[in-house]
Amino acid sequence: MKKQSMETCIKICFILITVIIFTGCFGRTKSPYVVDQFTLDYPSPVLPGLTSTHELIRIERFSVAQSFNSTAMVYKPQMYRLDTYPYSRWRVNPGDMMSDFLIRDIGKSLLFKGVFSYYSDEPVRFVLEGALEEFFESDEGPEGRAILTVNITFLDRTEREVSKKILFQKAYQFASPVKEKSPDGFTGGMSANMSHLSEALIKDLDNTLKARGKK
Repeated sequence: MKKQSMETCIKICFILITVIIFTGCFGRTKSPYVVDQFTLDYPSPVLPGLTSTHELIRIERFSVAQSFNSTAMVYKPQMYRLDTYPYSRWRVNPGDMMSDFLIRDIGKSLLFKGVFSYYSDEPVRFVLEGALEEFFESDEGPEGRAILTVNITFLDRTEREVSKKILFQKAYQFASPVKEKSPDGFTGGMSANMSHLSEALIKDLDNTLKARGKK
């Protein structure tokens, strides 16, 4: 009896060890999901006729509506519904991505003597603030569109009165077609939006400064 019990225990242990080894091997050979990361890609606008100023400007970190305040790539398949591409994400938060590209584009425009980001403590005269309201792919129609809506505020920190401190406050909205309803198509359409925004904003900054005699 003892011999039979011992053999039974050995068989059970052997089965358990086999199961553990098999499970471990299966887990190691299972392919992990690969997440693709995307970023906007467009050339800085080249705008003739801009007049340089010797002042400095800081681009603050843009606030983002909570529906889009993550690296998820959001699309709208129908009314009242928002979804995300499961294995594709933005490289960084859309608000930070927009701020970074505007720092690049405004800097290359030579409109200001220096352009600084929100983490710089350099004393500046002008400040640019933004609130990102919409940043998604709309798939409600037969053709997809990349939707971008952002409110921009341009401030002069040397002015004491609030009415004079705000040089302009404007909402920009763009809807560029996407070549295909996919992360690649979405990125292409949003890159076009960002190019349009950058060009329009730089023109508005230039016109505002000229009109107020700040150059």
